[in-house]
Amino acid sequence: MQHLAACKAHLIDSLSEQLPLELRAEHLRLAGEQLGRITGRIDVEDMLGTIFSQFCIGK
Repeated sequence: MQHLAACKAHLIDSLSEQLPLELRAEHLRLAGEQLGRITGRIDVEDMLGTIFSQFCIGK
């Protein structure tokens, strides 16, 4: 449920005409990322972030 709420918030923020276009586009990207989490799509950057944050590599 938290991913759906985050997606909705990012979509609402992307509609704000007070924000510069690049920030509105970033909110759309973040909304898409949340939808990917709902559908189970795994992003390579997320996977690498998890690996490097949870494991001691290269020591």
